[in-house]
Amino acid sequence: MSLQLRKFRMHLVRLMMVVFVLQGMAMHALFAGTVVGISGRVIDDAGQGLPGVNVVLKGSTNTGTTTDGNGQFRLDVPNQNAVLVFSSIGYVTQEVTVGTRTVLSVTMQTDTRSLNEVVVVGYGTQQRADVTGAIGSVGEKDFNRGVITSPEQLIQGKLSGVNITGNTGEPGANQTIIVRGPGSIRSGNTPLFVVDGVPLDNSVVSTGSANVGFGSSAPLNPLNFINPADIESVDVLKDASATAIYGSRGANGVVIITTKKGSAKKSGLSYSNYFGASTVANKIDLLTAEEFIRFQDANNRPANIYNRNISTDWQDQILRTAFTQNHNLALNGGSENSTYYVSLSLLNQEGIIKTNELKRYTGRINFTQKLLDDRLGVSVNFTAGHTNNRAAPRNDFAGANSGSLIPDALGANPTYPVRNPDGSLFVFPQGRNPLADLELFDSYARTDRVLGNIEGRLKLIKGLEYRINFAIDRSVGNGETQVKRSGLPKLDFPEGRAVFAKNESSSNLIENYLKYAFSVGNNTFDVLAGHSYQRFFQRTNSSSINNFSTSEIDAIYNPGIGTSLSISQNPILGSASINELQSFYGRVNYAFADKYLLTATVRADGSSKFGANNRYGLFPSVSGAWKLKNEAFLSGLNFVSDLKLRAGWGQTGNQEIPGKITLPLLTSGTGNGQGYPLTESGITPGYTYSRTANPDIKWEVTTQTNIGLDFGLFGGALSGTVDYFYKNTSDMLLNITVSDPVSPTGSRWQNVDMNVINEGLELGLNYASPRNSKVYWQLGGNATFLRNEVQNAPFSFLRTGSISGPGLSGVTVSGNLNGYPIASFYLQEFTGLNENGLNAFRDVNGDGTISAADRIVAGSPIPNFTYNFNGNVGYKGFDLSVNFNGVSGNKIYNNTANAYFNLPQLASGQNIAQAYVTANESNTNSATASTRFLESGNFMRLNNATLRYNFNTAKINWLKNLSVFATGQNLLTFTNYTGFDPEVNVPANTDGIIAYGIDITNYPRARTYLLGINVSF
Repeated sequence: MSLQLRKFRMHLVRLMMVVFVLQGMAMHALFAGTVVGISGRVIDDAGQGLPGVNVVLKGSTNTGTTTDGNGQFRLDVPNQNAVLVFSSIGYVTQEVTVGTRTVLSVTMQTDTRSLNEVVVVGYGTQQRADVTGAIGSVGEKDFNRGVITSPEQLIQGKLSGVNITGNTGEPGANQTIIVRGPGSIRSGNTPLFVVDGVPLDNSVVSTGSANVGFGSSAPLNPLNFINPADIESVDVLKDASATAIYGSRGANGVVIITTKKGSAKKSGLSYSNYFGASTVANKIDLLTAEEFIRFQDANNRPANIYNRNISTDWQDQILRTAFTQNHNLALNGGSENSTYYVSLSLLNQEGIIKTNELKRYTGRINFTQKLLDDRLGVSVNFTAGHTNNRAAPRNDFAGANSGSLIPDALGANPTYPVRNPDGSLFVFPQGRNPLADLELFDSYARTDRVLGNIEGRLKLIKGLEYRINFAIDRSVGNGETQVKRSGLPKLDFPEGRAVFAKNESSSNLIENYLKYAFSVGNNTFDVLAGHSYQRFFQRTNSSSINNFSTSEIDAIYNPGIGTSLSISQNPILGSASINELQSFYGRVNYAFADKYLLTATVRADGSSKFGANNRYGLFPSVSGAWKLKNEAFLSGLNFVSDLKLRAGWGQTGNQEIPGKITLPLLTSGTGNGQGYPLTESGITPGYTYSRTANPDIKWEVTTQTNIGLDFGLFGGALSGTVDYFYKNTSDMLLNITVSDPVSPTGSRWQNVDMNVINEGLELGLNYASPRNSKVYWQLGGNATFLRNEVQNAPFSFLRTGSISGPGLSGVTVSGNLNGYPIASFYLQEFTGLNENGLNAFRDVNGDGTISAADRIVAGSPIPNFTYNFNGNVGYKGFDLSVNFNGVSGNKIYNNTANAYFNLPQLASGQNIAQAYVTANESNTNSATASTRFLESGNFMRLNNATLRYNFNTAKINWLKNLSVFATGQNLLTFTNYTGFDPEVNVPANTDGIIAYGIDITNYPRARTYLLGINVSF
């Protein structure tokens, strides 16, 4: 090539580069010159501004915004030919061409198909209008507000048929959730929780407070690792036609938690926080110092008065104003083929009891990717949570000698000082200074839990899709509890004791399933078939040390200071279990002409928990629905937007039992009294049978029938549901006494031919007013009527409900009897005081002697009526929401009063509640368990109220939404209960038989006020 030609080509390239640059500059100038700033307001057909409407540039994946609290928006578009798409749930999507306008006014029309919102069911989703089972759903905008530590609290009172009780007022405490009444008298009444398609194990993951002389307390809620701010919706499957797809784990309902996912249309960064202060909502009315002194003087007991000039409120001494802060940061976005959601959160909640504190750190990543023209998709969900809990020295079952913080404070003499003049703690002449409990006791529990799953989907042919889901759920809990060396009297371990514990659990899941959707004429089919395998592993161990060599070092950091290491005093304990569950399942959804719907489900479960002869169980269901609204004879009723009749039948199982109970068990000991117990290999000293084998054990089975009606009127403004259900649980699993004299053990696990019936009616109603230019309001509520009854039991009485306290060891107050609810209170009937000031009880059998044979069924711990009503009112940028819930028809046994509020204790110098100071009562009267301490559990609570203000951000390009709010939690409680709070359920099982409604030294519930902010960019 000649030199001239090379020069020519070089000049040509340079010229082209200049042309391209100039062309790009011109196009940029042209584009910049035609960018149009569009603002406007979106209203409904009544003229009221609509918040949260999506405004997206058609054809774009990253240009869009949402309307603010007044329905206003602002968005830059490339030119006047741009088309904006306006969409919102419950309204018809609209497309508007910009044209020459810079200000738009868009009116959204109500979509009568809004009742077809998506609900989550097992292994997929359905339109609400196509659901044939009983499913309750709560979305983010309807969640309860306040300090929320676990998902159950978000929906407390929000759904009919779902009764949620906070066991105590402790931060992070367990919640008892019962769907349509308890079916098992043993255990395992907790529903199955499914998070983003992963069924969770209900095992304990954290460590509780071990007994170091203050008793022990229960571990915290295993669901605390989930950040409530990451949850998008909670769907509760209530009847068997909805839960049968989960087979042996669906008898008690299924709670499906769906977390937030990324969105290309709503990309951005959001931050929210709140700061709050909590105080005790209700103190127990104890005798004041003046009243205490008056009683002691009247009974000639001056020795019980330490100082007439001192008046100490010991409840105030152990309680405090507690502060809470919560921070949530979330980033979400993506493109047409890839989305992500990433969040971080911090919760630091002080308990209202001094020294108690809960810290939680969580992180979440949700990611989706579409490939091969959306034929292949991958979803990743991962969450990690770390909780750090410092417990107070309280005890779920304070005994006669150990006591704990709350009974120590309730019974403390009000004429005692808190401290000596030199600042040291005052040592009580009688009882124990509760501040010594706080200063000497330490209990720390740290729990790390990770949950992750990867789901892949592949479209094989039109309508046919293969999915695989692999998940890991792993948790590790470590805890240390100590009482420091003090030398103080009245401590079980004055030289110190420490207990170290570790819990470890994991589950691995792999599922493969096919989904096939197709239509033939007016016939529509949606078919599901799959296989699931899940493996569960749990391991625990603990150790302890006694008698510390120094008080300068905490034993929880240096166990070497323990000088007493004998195995008899400090045994090293441990246990481990492995269980496996293999399942085959299928479901067919059929629809004809969008009028008649049919769903058939079957699942076969095989569990290693059950005997070789009944390893697999089969759980079928069938349900149907009739869309009356789509019939011609209702076409003229324009005010009816939805009307659907549902009916279903199905069977589900309950496998929540201890592992290995079908196998024989050998334990160390002297066995039959001769030191030579029988084993599989013959006579071996030191071991004995404690459980015989039973290969015939199988699932408890719940058979349920449901009839329901869904309706919507006036374009969906008024909507509601009515459901009747009948739930029959049979084949009850119990550890029963063996009467066979040749049996090597006194008891054995087996299925008992008896029934527990739950029958009820559920009602739900919601009304949203037509929007106008000033005020919008909404009112909703639900109610559940429930009958629970034990039937056909082969025993006359099965005791449970263990209580505790001085003189109450081994006493039970509840039982299971034919014709009455589970764990009914079974007590002697208190009729007053006799002429000697002693307890008088009704002689039921008329034999002239008061004994256990005179006990009566005195009430049920299970409410027969639960209800909720809520309201919301909006005016311009202001929004006020309130939520009430309540229960009726249940009783509470006040074990605290039985154990610590009796006249002999007052006469001995301890304080008691005013309600139990009775005229003419003898100072020697006994504190016998009876109906005297049985109280009504009825209450109505203003659970939470939130006032929010949404700022108008339409003129701020970089700011999407900004709002501030104030929330009050547990504001008012209407009740006659004399304890701290009527919402209580301290575990009081006896030999594994479940009990409800017992209150013993319960952690008081707090009243909380919050201020917070939500902002998104």
